[in-house]
Amino acid sequence: MFARQGLVALLAICPVSAAWAVPATDEGAQRLRGVFQTYFGGTEGVVAVTPQGESYELRIDPAPLLAQVPADQAQVSVSALTYRLTDNGDGSWGVSEDQVLSWSVVVPKMFEQKGSTRVESTGIWDESLMSFREQKAVMTDYVIESVQYAPPLPAAETAPDQPSAEPQVVSRDHQRTARMEWSVNGAPGKAGGVDQAMSFTAEGLEQSQEILMGPGGQPMTFQITAPGYEGSGQITGMRSEGVLSLLSWFVAHPSEELIKGAQDGLRDKLAAAMPLWEDLSMDAVLHDLKIGSPLGEFGLASTKVAIGLSGATADGRLHERVALSGLTVPEGVLPPWAVPILPQEMTLDFTASGFDLAAPAKMLIEGFDLAADEPFARLVPEQLQAALLPRGTADLTLAPSQIKGDGYRIDYRADIAAGPGAAPTGAVLISAMGLDKVEAALAAAPQEEAGQPLMMLRMARAMAKPGASGEHLWDIQMPEGGGPFTVNGQPMGPATSQP
Repeated sequence: MFARQGLVALLAICPVSAAWAVPATDEGAQRLRGVFQTYFGGTEGVVAVTPQGESYELRIDPAPLLAQVPADQAQVSVSALTYRLTDNGDGSWGVSEDQVLSWSVVVPKMFEQKGSTRVESTGIWDESLMSFREQKAVMTDYVIESVQYAPPLPAAETAPDQPSAEPQVVSRDHQRTARMEWSVNGAPGKAGGVDQAMSFTAEGLEQSQEILMGPGGQPMTFQITAPGYEGSGQITGMRSEGVLSLLSWFVAHPSEELIKGAQDGLRDKLAAAMPLWEDLSMDAVLHDLKIGSPLGEFGLASTKVAIGLSGATADGRLHERVALSGLTVPEGVLPPWAVPILPQEMTLDFTASGFDLAAPAKMLIEGFDLAADEPFARLVPEQLQAALLPRGTADLTLAPSQIKGDGYRIDYRADIAAGPGAAPTGAVLISAMGLDKVEAALAAAPQEEAGQPLMMLRMARAMAKPGASGEHLWDIQMPEGGGPFTVNGQPMGPATSQP
């Protein structure tokens, strides 16, 4: 993925020349090589461009760049990357690849990882969009092996017979995805930037993790499998030009000293990239998840996740939705009285809005000083908070959500305004059916296990009012002005003052 995004950035900043038109020429290859080589900071041996008929072969070898990383900090290797570029003559480039990628990362005494995958992709890069107009890709046999270490003990804590004990392995992890596919389509955004739509699928997911419980301890092993997942994503108003220009700025300033010395230029690049995007959303469905553990096998028939996030805009928004169904647990994990009331379906749909991300982002960009010991010391936390929450509160909405089990159902929703130093205001509505079954299960449990939940359930039922279909209802109101909150009209506590 790093390689692909790196290529996108390279194409975005390359000026088109008539010398690059079809057919490919030696002069065009030299021009391409010069542009790419400059982008990589002038390091020799990284870029090679060769004309091949009507296309150019671009080969990027990260080894000379990675060799500059101090070995005592990290040892990173990435296989050479090869792409085919074709100038379509209409302001777009054909981009394709068919290659095996491999990589390894070692952070001494902390972390090790190696991975590989085969990638095949084709796409059309649009210079005016600075994004792919369309792209399709397939990754097969995506495998990652990781080892995590605990840091070695300080010399003062090391046993006399082990003065230089090596760090202990904390965990080992193996992940494999048999096949992933995705497609991307881009078009000019209605309010500027680029609108992109993505779809993706994955098949044959497996993960095994071994967690070691200290020296000489028995390892805990987990096996995770799923036949696959699928999903889609959308991003509107992505500022690809500003983001890629920012990336190129960092490539041109590869050291901490260069970045500090040119931080006003960085400030300009950051400001030009704002708000990054207007809106981003993604949803996915994971099928038949199984988790093998020392306690047995847990399972979920379906896991649905959706997220949404605005860019650094004045009308900030965050949305999360999770829906789980078909929960199974190993026999013996739950006490017998709890098995009949194990939830089978659960949803949570949460949205936060009414906050401003543009104003605090502007303050952060204008206020940092990378040359100072405290880069953000000039910023005042109270001013940042006021910029983030111009009304002093944010709007928190819980869309109709549900917990459902065999013979019972609990529904809930809420609209609340809340913020630091302010009492929440708004309303919460809860309804429940089938509570007799839940109460009977709690009543059959030993007192020490379920006595308190049983008492709370009975108190809640006593405060409920009946609904039209025989359900129990709780209408919770949190009034403005600091008054006590009420449940079905009954005050439930002393008044709370607001500043």
